[in-house]
Amino acid sequence: MAVFGVALLSWLAWTLLRFKSRAVAKTPKHHENGAGNAGVHGTAAAVVPGYGERIFHYLWALAAFIGLITYFTMASDLGNTPIRQYLHHGSNPLQTRQVFYVRYIYWALAWPLIITANLLLAGVSWATIFFAIALQEIWVVSWLCGALVATSYKWGYFAFGIFAYLVLAYVMMVWGVQHAKRIRTNKDYTLLAGTLVLLWIAFPIAWGLSEGANRLSITGEMIFYGILDLIAVPVRRFHPGLFHFTQEGRVTGINHVDSFASGNHQGGVVQGGV
Repeated sequence: MAVFGVALLSWLAWTLLRFKSRAVAKTPKHHENGAGNAGVHGTAAAVVPGYGERIFHYLWALAAFIGLITYFTMASDLGNTPIRQYLHHGSNPLQTRQVFYVRYIYWALAWPLIITANLLLAGVSWATIFFAIALQEIWVVSWLCGALVATSYKWGYFAFGIFAYLVLAYVMMVWGVQHAKRIRTNKDYTLLAGTLVLLWIAFPIAWGLSEGANRLSITGEMIFYGILDLIAVPVRRFHPGLFHFTQEGRVTGINHVDSFASGNHQGGVVQGGV
């Protein structure tokens, strides 16, 4: 398990040291150069924000750091509690299973940061971002309740979580893509958000085999979840020259740069949007 913590720490250090965001010059010449350099590739953390803000650095770095603390805790055999299981497999005389509640704390803290980073790229309203985060928290808390329940009622909580996930997936892949098209970030947003939503499909499988049906061993559970958690804090490649971050906290595409430079700081806010 320590390998996952080391990997997360390495990613965090690499992100902070390699991709230091540079302040965007407020001149038309700079914006022309930005458009000309649109083919230069970077990572999600390498978006060049206006006025030196490092929003994507902050979000992904915090998510990685929370993951490091979480996996250090689990590697130390802490942050868990034994729960009796109504489905018994193997020769466990106590008929219990270690449930690592600290993992759910990690999801509740880190996933909102990842969701926020993705939806900022789409240019949706803050209300939509808060709604998406609320759905994600319902999903995680429902599964935590299910993991701590010793009877078959756990599957009811599992179903509640699945419903919240499906609505969240709709928000990200339908509302998010619609807004991203308006600020010309749809290709990169679809890649990032689509990968994340598809990855999340594997989490119900992991939960069902471990905390749900009690089929996976604790070691198998750690490996399964560990791989998924590593991929969920992604390093994805897109065009940093296309995006600028305004003081209002919006990501803007190239077609919005001129209005931003002239003092109209509306950024990626879409009037009348979701």
